[in-house]
Amino acid sequence: MFAKNEKNPNATSNAPVPTPPEPKAPPSKISDMPSVISADREVLCDLKSAGDIQVEGRVKGDIRSRSVSVMKGAVIEGSLYADTVNISGVVNGQVEAPQVSVYKNARVKGDIIHGTLAIESGAQFEGACRRLDSAKRQGEGKPQASQPIKAA
Repeated sequence: MFAKNEKNPNATSNAPVPTPPEPKAPPSKISDMPSVISADREVLCDLKSAGDIQVEGRVKGDIRSRSVSVMKGAVIEGSLYADTVNISGVVNGQVEAPQVSVYKNARVKGDIIHGTLAIESGAQFEGACRRLDSAKRQGEGKPQASQPIKAA
């Protein structure tokens, strides 16, 4: 393609028109900021992230990520798989993580498979607790959350 002559629009010069640079792909770095499901949102699907997820609203589906924080007022209807799980809201489903913390406002109904587990006084928990290593030997649960997650 050749540039049009400004004085005579029908004439062309031999100078090629510069092509715009191609857009660069975004970096594949994992963000330090969590993905947030805000309090006014309801998500009806499984969530998967290589980073962190903070839930303030409602999720009906399983969540897999590096860390999951279930904030006060949040409701999860599904299982959580992560390296770190912090629960201040409601979880109805299995929790599997090397590190699990259940805070005083939390309500958990489901099994917790953990490496370390902290439950504050006042938290409500209905289910069984098993250490990750013993659950592995029994062949229970899904693959560990600490396995790398391939970003889509």
